[in-house]
Amino acid sequence: MSSLCVMVALVLGLWESSVANRNCPDLIVDSCHCSAERSKELSRQQPLRVKVVCEDVDLMDTLQPSFVPNTTVSLNLGNNKISLLRNGSFYGLAALEKLDLKNNLISTVEPGAFRGLLALRRLDLSNNRIGCLSPEMFLNLGNLSKLNLSGNIFSTLTVGLFTHLVALRVLHFHTETLFCDCQLKWLLLWARSNSVRIGNDTVCVFPTRLHGLEFRNLREQQLRCDGPLEMPLFQLIPSQRQLVFRGDRLPLQCTASHLDPSVELRWRHNGQTMTTQEDRGIYVEETLLHDCCLLTRAICGSSLAAGRSLSRSLSAGGALG
Repeated sequence: MSSLCVMVALVLGLWESSVANRNCPDLIVDSCHCSAERSKELSRQQPLRVKVVCEDVDLMDTLQPSFVPNTTVSLNLGNNKISLLRNGSFYGLAALEKLDLKNNLISTVEPGAFRGLLALRRLDLSNNRIGCLSPEMFLNLGNLSKLNLSGNIFSTLTVGLFTHLVALRVLHFHTETLFCDCQLKWLLLWARSNSVRIGNDTVCVFPTRLHGLEFRNLREQQLRCDGPLEMPLFQLIPSQRQLVFRGDRLPLQCTASHLDPSVELRWRHNGQTMTTQEDRGIYVEETLLHDCCLLTRAICGSSLAAGRSLSRSLSAGGALG
């Protein structure tokens, strides 16, 4: 009897595999697998609902849409090494309802990356490295109802970011540096007026007075910008006093969170802003903005006097002004 059960199970497994392969003939990627089912509400003349999973297979890029059946309703590309979403990355997958891109290395999402996904309802971009967000990222997502942006590297979200997401009902956007101040007041008001539920996992990290509070439960009056300056990140490299000798060259770099356009980095020494002085071997670089959320500025000293510490010869810290 047990042998018969094993035989039946084996036959059923082979049959299901055959059906899946037969229903997903357009799936060209060996590392992915596919399943197909017919919705109970649909007649037998309707196409099957195809689900494609390419999770944790070391993908460096999104799949070409032509590699995926055009009847795919769910595509899972999570836990890979994708770093860029190009314009039209999924164009042609018009039936797609769920797209999972969590736990990748995505830092750039080009405008129109989700172009053509008119049926998409759920989008998971959590746990990536996205710092730059713009309304153009979400073009053609008029039916999207759930969006997860948590675990990325932004500290705030710009006004009007979700303009194109007219059907959005659930939003998650917790990050390790989320700054709940006046710049997020618009989002609180927008969510309430548009019946968008903010996930209870979205909590404030900064400022200190709001740390750990759920964003959705805040009052408008709590989102202020009149408190003392707090920086989610303010770092000097190297972080300790450095001793250099004649002819040595040692750069210092200051990195700080970019909270708004008024924030800038300056190097100071004895109360004076430092500028490049080639005759003294001091070179101050321009401030650079990385991923829309981090500012860096470097200063380099060379041909210093013997035995003098760089931190005494040059400013050893960045000043915000």
